[in-house]
Amino acid sequence: MTGSIENYFYHGFYIFLMITVITCSVIATKLMTSGFNSRSISLFNLYFYLGMAGFSWLWIQNIFELTPDFRSGVAMYVLSIMLLQLAIFNYDEKSRFNLQVIAFSLVCAVFIFFMKTINQLAIAQLSYTFITLPVLIYVSFKRAILKSNIGNGVLAIALCILLIIAISQLAIVVSGNLTVAVLYSLTVVGHATVFVMIGLGLITTLLIDEKKRYLDLSLKNPLTNLYNRRGLQFILEQQRLLTSKHNSKLYASVVDIDYFKRINDSYGHEGGDLVLEVFSELLNHHLAKQDLCCRLGGEEFLILSFEPSENAAQQKLETLRTIVETSEIVFHENNITLTASFGLTRWQQDDTFDNLINRADKALYSAKNKGRNRVEINL
Repeated sequence: MTGSIENYFYHGFYIFLMITVITCSVIATKLMTSGFNSRSISLFNLYFYLGMAGFSWLWIQNIFELTPDFRSGVAMYVLSIMLLQLAIFNYDEKSRFNLQVIAFSLVCAVFIFFMKTINQLAIAQLSYTFITLPVLIYVSFKRAILKSNIGNGVLAIALCILLIIAISQLAIVVSGNLTVAVLYSLTVVGHATVFVMIGLGLITTLLIDEKKRYLDLSLKNPLTNLYNRRGLQFILEQQRLLTSKHNSKLYASVVDIDYFKRINDSYGHEGGDLVLEVFSELLNHHLAKQDLCCRLGGEEFLILSFEPSENAAQQKLETLRTIVETSEIVFHENNITLTASFGLTRWQQDDTFDNLINRADKALYSAKNKGRNRVEINL
C-alpha cells in the first residue's frame, strides 16, 4: 500500500510511539506510588495501552500487507477516548458521570462493527469525537487556568488538535475524497501526534502537581492543614502584603488555646491533636476568605486580617473567642470544652514580620496575665 520510504516512516513512527507509551506509563506509575490519584493514573495508563494496541494493529496490517479493516481500529479509538474521559473526569475526585460515559462509549463501539463502508466508519468516529471532545477541552482548559498547571494546557491543546483533525476528516468525507490511504495517514500521523502530546501533557501535569504537593508539605502544618510560620512568610512575600499601602489596615493576632497542657494530660496526645484540628477548623470556618491563618507552633496560632478599624478587628476576635468558648469537642464519649486568649496589634510603618509578631505576643501575655479567655490590644 505504501512505498519503501513510507514504510520506513511508519515503522519509525510506531517504534517512537511504543517508546513514548512505555516511558509515560513508567513515569506515571512511579508518581502514582507517591500519593497521586491512582484511579485516574491507572485509567490514563489503560488509555495509552489501548491506543497503542490500535496503532499496533494498523502496523501489523501494514507489515503483512493485509486488507485494512478499520472497524476494530475505530472501536479501539472509541474505547481509548472513553478511558481518557474517565481519567480526566476522575483526576480530582470521582465523577458522577462515569456510568453514562462507559455506557455511551460501549454502545458506540459495538455499533461500529455493523458499519460497511469507510465513509460510515469515518462518520461514526467523527460523531463520537464531536460529542466527547468539546467537554474534555473545556475541563482541561479550566483546570489549566484554575490550577496554573501548563500540563493541563498541553492536554487541552492536544485535544483541540484532535478536534481539528476530526473537522478535516469531515470536510474530506463531505467532498467525497476520503480513501483508505487518506484515513490511514490521518490516523497514523495526526492521531499519533496527539497521542504523544497527551502523554507529555499528563507527565507535565503530574510533575507540576508533585512539585506543588511538596511545596505545600513544606509550607503547611500537616495536622491542622494551616500554614506554618515559613508558609505564612512565603505568602506575605508573594502577595507583598507588608507594604506601606496596608499600614492602617493589616491587623495581626496571636491566639493561644488556654490550659492546653491540661487537655493533653487529661486526654492524651490523641485528644490534644483532635482539639488542635477542631480549633483550626473553627478558625478557618469563621474567618473571612481573604484572612490568613497559620500555626506558629504548639497551641499557638496567628491570624492576619485587613480591617477598616481597630474596633472591627477587636470585634472579629471577640466573635471568635465566643465561638471557641461555646463549642464542645466529643472525644471518646467525653465533651471537651476550651477557651482561647487573643493578642491583637496593627501593622506599623517600617514594621518587619518579627516585630509584628512580637507586639501581638506581648498583647497575648497580657491577656493570659489578666485571666485568659479575653482579647488584649497592643498597638
